[in-house]
Formats: sequence, structure tokens, C-alpha cells
Amino acid sequence: MRFQFETLLQVHKNKENFLKKELGDILAHKQSQENRSDNINSSMEKNIQEINQRMVQGLDINTYALYNNFFNGSHLQKDRQKTIISEVDLRAKTKRIELVEASRKRRTMEILKERYLKNHKNKLAKLETEAMDEIASNHWSLNS
Repeated sequence: MRFQFETLLQVHKNKENFLKKELGDILAHKQSQENRSDNINSSMEKNIQEINQRMVQGLDINTYALYNNFFNGSHLQKDRQKTIISEVDLRAKTKRIELVEASRKRRTMEILKERYLKNHKNKLAKLETEAMDEIASNHWSLNS
């Protein structure tokens, strides 16, 4: 006997697996964006140290303007990275919620399947017991 909602159970399993894959992709993207943000920060720190060393040597105003433009651009990039990371976090949170819902649906279907199989097994055991009782009573009446 086959569970009548087996196809639906498979659909829920497939959806859950697909959502797991999507969440993994989103988290990998988040990690790459965080690495990029770290690279921007380390580049800014390195250039701050470099400009501090050059200040001792004496720089002209054009070099200071160039560094200022660089740092302004770096701050804009840093802010943009923060925005991207927060958007990816939001997407990951949404995907997690979808994954939890899909897992809940799959688990519900698995519980229904387990109950169905248990009931089916009990029915078969009951039929077997009835058949064995019938055989025993027929055997007893033949021998009496």
C-alpha cells in the first residue's frame, strides 16, 4: 500500500532542498561582500599610514587633494558595502523564514505518512490475527 500523498511529500522535500541551496548562495554572496568590505577597510588603513608617513616629508596641496578624494571615495564605497550587506542580510532572513515554513510542511507530511503506515501495519496485523484465529478455530472444529 502506498501513501496517497507521497507526491506532495516529494514536492515539499524538493522545495526545501531548493530553498537550502538558495540560502547557501545568499550566505556565500554575503560572505564575499563582507570580505570586500574588509578589503576596503584594510586599504583605507594602509593609505592612512602612508599619508601619515608622507606628511613628515612634506607634501604639496595637490597630493593632499588627491588623498582627500581617495578617502571620500573609500567612505562612499564603505557605505555602499554596508547597504549591500544589509540588503543581503534581509534576503537571507526572508529565505530562512521560507525554509522554516517548507521544513515544517515537509515534516507534517512525514508525520502523516508515519501515521498512515502505522495504521496500515495495524490493519494488516489485525487481518492476520483474524485469519490465524479462523484457521485455529477450523482446525479445532475438524479435530473435535
